Amino acid sequence: MSQYDKKPIHARPSLYAYYFFQLKEIALKYGYNLVLHGSLQRDLDLIAIPWQNKVKSCDKMIDEFAKAIGGTVQLWGKARFTQMPHGRIAYVINLNRGEKSQDHKDPQYYIDISVTPKI
Repeated sequence: MSQYDKKPIHARPSLYAYYFFQLKEIALKYGYNLVLHGSLQRDLDLIAIPWQNKVKSCDKMIDEFAKAIGGTVQLWGKARFTQMPHGRIAYVINLNRGEKSQDHKDPQYYIDISVTPKI
């Protein structure tokens, strides 16, 4: 076995990059610009910023995100989002979280999306 056979495959950054461009197109339909922050190592951290004069429901946008990538929106008690500083709300879309898988050691794949308020 060569040294190259022992190198880990870093699937997360490429998977998250693939999702990012798909989600960005959806966000634009709802009047938001979607920006990336973070390292793409643990999760995909996104910020949705109102970008157009008429912004549609961010809750429906999150549903479309989840449907497009085959994820589920995490619940926080009965709420679908958590309140964050400066009026942001944060959603989590779970892709593969808390399940055992033979395909990868760390099964925690998820998207963390903060939505900034429309002023």
